[in-house]
Amino acid sequence: MEVREFNDNISLVGVDYIASEKVNVDLVAFIDQYDPDIVGLALCEKRFESIEERENWLNKPLLPSYKKGDTGTLIYQTFTEAVRENLRKFKQVEPETHIAKFVELSDFLNVDIEFIDRDVTLTFKRAYGNMSSLEKLKMAWYFRSAMLSFSDDTKSKSIEGMEKQDDLVDGVLCSLDRFAPGIAKKVKKERTEYMAKKIFQLSEEKKVLGIVPKSKLDIIFEELKKLKKEEKEGGGKGYEHLEKVGKKVYKKALRFASPAFFISLAIYLFIFSDFLNIWQAWLYWFLAVGGMASFGAFIGRGHILSMITSFFLAPFMSLTLIGPGWIAGYVEARVRNPKIKDVDLLTSSKSINDFLANNLIRPIMVGIFSNVFTWIGLFVVLPLLITFA
Repeated sequence: MEVREFNDNISLVGVDYIASEKVNVDLVAFIDQYDPDIVGLALCEKRFESIEERENWLNKPLLPSYKKGDTGTLIYQTFTEAVRENLRKFKQVEPETHIAKFVELSDFLNVDIEFIDRDVTLTFKRAYGNMSSLEKLKMAWYFRSAMLSFSDDTKSKSIEGMEKQDDLVDGVLCSLDRFAPGIAKKVKKERTEYMAKKIFQLSEEKKVLGIVPKSKLDIIFEELKKLKKEEKEGGGKGYEHLEKVGKKVYKKALRFASPAFFISLAIYLFIFSDFLNIWQAWLYWFLAVGGMASFGAFIGRGHILSMITSFFLAPFMSLTLIGPGWIAGYVEARVRNPKIKDVDLLTSSKSINDFLANNLIRPIMVGIFSNVFTWIGLFVVLPLLITFA
């Protein structure tokens, strides 16, 4: 335990968020002695829920996250739960449990508890949203390798380097260093900036003790200095901008490009071509796009309902801004009804077949492959459609 006093209203304590399951008695004594109004924990609501209500958490369906296209939540729920499971197996610890227990001790210590870390799903969303397509493919491959490397006797790649970490989220983010080092560095910096700003804001009227990962103690302390300087200069801003997930302009433009082109082509055929040509063009379009989309669902080991959905929706939805594959994936998820506990089954996968057969993976694979093959179908049929023009 390391203590740093910033001013009369802010003190920081650096602890290990992973290595122990027991509440640090010295830390409890220090809180009682320091007598803060607020104790800030480097957790967020979702992480606390996953610790305190583990049984409910494991049985929580992933369908809502998939339905909303909430990639950040899916990445967090799957990958982080796998890391937790492996830490339990190989280090015999329940990470962050001893920190979460301070919520139960709040009445005894006569303090308010505040979670000062950013919603972990936002952290992963911002990371994922800034990745290039190549980095996303590398991440998917690493994710697959990490899961398949798990066994009773061998440490999974998902906890490589965790021995050197004192913070679960940073430990998971360190995996990004393998394929997106710039993004990993950025989101780590954002987290410390967010914690510092949250502590600084809470300290405006009350005395705050921030319990943070020891590795972040000096970084947060320096961020607090910057905030103090900005306050004196009349500048600075809150942490709200760190809670937003934006999309790149060119990505937004690409979403409109394909529908705009094919709708324009359809209008051209309708005006300048005869009925027989229009009918033939539509038939080729329907068979090529729908057929390839359903084939993608088949490759992803989808249920027959997912394949039928892909076949009939892809020709229409390829002209919209919604990927038809995600609708097929949603149907697959309704059939499979994946839960977070499927992550535990995922970590015990012994082969690629076990991995792909998992209820969590199948909807994702169906969605990805159906979308990819829809695009292939579009480009296959395009030269043929142009001949009708």
